[in-house]
Amino acid sequence: MTITRCLVLLLLLLPSSAAALSSIETAATITSVTVYQDRALTVRTATAKLKPGSNLITITGLPVLLQDDSVRVEGTGTAGTTINSIEVRRRFLEQTAEKRVKEIEDEITALERTLGRLDSKKAGILAQKNFLDSIRVAWSDRISKELAVRKPTSAELTEIMGFVGGGVTKADEQSRDIELEKKLLKAKIDALKQQKNAATGSQRKESKTVEVMVEAKRQGTLTVELSGVVSQASWEPAYDVRLAGDGMTAELTYRAMVRQQTGEDWNNVGLILSTARPATGGAPPELQPWRIFFPRPRPAMALPSAAPRPEMRMLKSSAKMMEAEDTAANAIPEEAPAAFQTAAIESGTTSVSFKIPKTVDIAADGSRHGTVISVDRLPVTTQYVAVPKLSSSTWLTAELTNSSPFPLLSGEIRIFTGATFTGSATMKKVAAGEKFTLPFGSDDQVIVLREELKQHKEARLFGGNRMSYRYKVTATNLRKEAQVINVRDQLPLAENSEIKVTLDETGLKPDEQKGDGAIIWKLKLAPGEKREFIFGIVVEYPKEREVIGL
Repeated sequence: MTITRCLVLLLLLLPSSAAALSSIETAATITSVTVYQDRALTVRTATAKLKPGSNLITITGLPVLLQDDSVRVEGTGTAGTTINSIEVRRRFLEQTAEKRVKEIEDEITALERTLGRLDSKKAGILAQKNFLDSIRVAWSDRISKELAVRKPTSAELTEIMGFVGGGVTKADEQSRDIELEKKLLKAKIDALKQQKNAATGSQRKESKTVEVMVEAKRQGTLTVELSGVVSQASWEPAYDVRLAGDGMTAELTYRAMVRQQTGEDWNNVGLILSTARPATGGAPPELQPWRIFFPRPRPAMALPSAAPRPEMRMLKSSAKMMEAEDTAANAIPEEAPAAFQTAAIESGTTSVSFKIPKTVDIAADGSRHGTVISVDRLPVTTQYVAVPKLSSSTWLTAELTNSSPFPLLSGEIRIFTGATFTGSATMKKVAAGEKFTLPFGSDDQVIVLREELKQHKEARLFGGNRMSYRYKVTATNLRKEAQVINVRDQLPLAENSEIKVTLDETGLKPDEQKGDGAIIWKLKLAPGEKREFIFGIVVEYPKEREVIGL
């Protein structure tokens, strides 16, 4: 047997499937999105029919912002499939804009023809008006001559004036209508020209594709689940807190404001909000050697740069959103406030996830989409804060405890007392179980006044100078309930050891005296009670020295 015949026989014996490659192109639908505070993890699915042997599945139409190294693929199906490789590629799509440009040009041409007909019509109306003007001039000369012989009659004059005046008025009205119609047509033509320029300039559009090479043992289907991270997506918390009328509890509504500009709309997707922060990295930063030395004659060596953070690999979320069951109303219920749909909460090792029970639509235009995470009723302890040195008003504050099993992230909070909106504030991050304080606005029924009784400077014969102040504080509770009032004042802070500051405690001793000079009295006043106390401040310093700030 010759070598040629052996090669032919060998080729015939090779399995035909080795040379066959089934190519499948499909789009994937986003089913769920996990949003972090600076990015999002999208999960999308696509189903392909496979043939026995090698199959190349190309998933098209993916956004440019998809991070290549974050792409993960899993699959389930009936074809006994093995995933061999995954490739992320960029694709430039040529836009067929010629047809649209031709349509726009035809519309512009039709409108310009209409514009031309309006110009012709206006020219005809102008000619009619000029003709009427010539009649008016001719009749004016004739009438002036015939009036001497008592011609024409008054009826003839009325008729001719009505004919000329009515014709001129009608011509003017038609001219104005034509000008208005021309203005609208020109605006439409300008808009179409802008569309034409936009269509002509957007000839190339970039997208990404993911190619998945799989090997199938038999004919069947494969449902591919593709996950990947995209930027230009975020969520931020927003809160409403409403203090109850008895001042014992407060209702805290925890909202999330989601926005995205990823290049594709999220339609009918399951939404998960995560408190994880991928931007901080998966590991703590590493300290580099801290070197110190005396100056050298030659230039100092550059210090080594900080080591890069390890790349954060995003884990694919395989959670499936649960559809909340609608409860059928068998009887007409009593009227009650509408309840909010809240999220299901899952606590991880280092973060918390909030699963929104219903699917949502979030456009890629950057607009804010609001959803409610939770509504909690928290116990509170209220008290008033007064700074009579600066204001005669008092402010109601409430100490709350975060009794939820998850942290409250920092964000804007809108504050209500009953149905009254009292203002907004920025809330710092509050851990689960941690206490935090919120302001609830000023109250005119609790009054605290500060009156200066004496200010005296004394230059003593022996020793230094002495400056003394004396104040009277009056607190009044006009409410029907007992109230606790924190009255805050301050002592000057001496930046020189030769300046001595003391508090004259001849009156009521403060409950707290802090290192920053703050002094606090905690007054508990019964309904209608009025209380006064006096305190003094003494500053001593060396002779022949001036103190700045007194």
